[in-house]
Amino acid sequence: MIFRWWLALRSRRNRIWLGAAGSALLAVALALLAKVANRFVADGAVPAVPRETLDDLLTVIASSMLAVATFSLGVMVSAFASTASTATPRATELVMGDPGTRRAIASFVAAFIYAIVAKIALGMGYYGAAGRFVLFLATLGVLAYLVVILVLWVKTLSTLGRISDTLERIRGVAREALLAEARDPYLGGVPAAAQAPQGTAVHPERVGVVTHVDMAAIQSAVAAAGCRAHLQVRPGDTVEPSRPMLVVHGDGHAGVDTAPLRDAVVIDWARTFDQDPRFGMIVLSEVAQRALSPAVNDPGTAIVVMNTMTALLVQRAQVQAEAQAETAAKGASAQAELRHDRVAVPAMDAAALVHDAYAPIARDGAGMCEVLERLIKAMATLASNGRGTVAAAARRQAAQALAHGVQALRLPEERDRLREVYRRTFGPSSD
Repeated sequence: MIFRWWLALRSRRNRIWLGAAGSALLAVALALLAKVANRFVADGAVPAVPRETLDDLLTVIASSMLAVATFSLGVMVSAFASTASTATPRATELVMGDPGTRRAIASFVAAFIYAIVAKIALGMGYYGAAGRFVLFLATLGVLAYLVVILVLWVKTLSTLGRISDTLERIRGVAREALLAEARDPYLGGVPAAAQAPQGTAVHPERVGVVTHVDMAAIQSAVAAAGCRAHLQVRPGDTVEPSRPMLVVHGDGHAGVDTAPLRDAVVIDWARTFDQDPRFGMIVLSEVAQRALSPAVNDPGTAIVVMNTMTALLVQRAQVQAEAQAETAAKGASAQAELRHDRVAVPAMDAAALVHDAYAPIARDGAGMCEVLERLIKAMATLASNGRGTVAAAARRQAAQALAHGVQALRLPEERDRLREVYRRTFGPSSD
């Protein structure tokens, strides 16, 4: 349960209102704590600040921050709509989690609440002379902070919701998930066998998508029972009650409590980016698909997306090679360093990663020679820089792109050009 609360608190969808709520509490505390100065500072020891001056200053802050907060929320909603229409709805949560947006909204709401609370307390005679002086200094500090936040907010507004900014956000989360998988492909566990051993099966209670796996909770539960766990799903997989998520096997598996194991696999209605590298590539591919739609007709953006995905996959291969070399150098000590040595985890399907990224683009861009040329060249880059399954999947994807082009391109010259590009990169085709 603690793990699920932690996931909810760090969710990008919740960061805006959580930040605003926390800032509002701090604003109320700041406005009310100014009275404490009366206990430590004599009234004659500080300059007297007229109540009317403070009241006017707080009125200006309250009225202006209400307008600015309302305007900013409108801009934020427009940015969400723009992201959903020009890129993909799956990228909206990345815009929600933008630190500049969260900081600005939280600051404006907090400043408004601070001014309202301080104004009410001032009118009720809550502050003494020392308290009014401290409140005056605090208000000047709030004004200075708001000036800085407004400047930063203008900078954020210049990019928020634009396709280049959205692409950069998706690239960032996709890169983070891909490199995390390359360094730790089994989530801190051990590689799972192709066939799960006999034991106690743990089934999900509903249909959904695995978003997170609490490996520490599974390790703790099976270690206490003296047995082992064999996961049959990864984040991003769809589960349903008739198929087990994991199997507990070994000595003592029959008496293990399955409730903590079931709770350790978090199931939701939609995929998330954190532990699911394939989802980041799918969302990037969706941006390219939207760009290739007849309504948008922007092959340039699709080519930028393909270049981005290719660079990410090549970087993943490099990091994966470095991690494997490091593990081989450590030898037996690498096994001892495993955090969850009693939990077996299946490997991610690297061929599906390539297919998810490029197959929809090859299909939707089949009538555009320049898109297919770039895709075949990208597959050549993957085939030469990737390893094993990724390289083989890249070759298959290049052949599929060529087949799409031969079927969809109308001009013989374009078909011949595409065949020539394929021949130069992969050799003679069989079409």
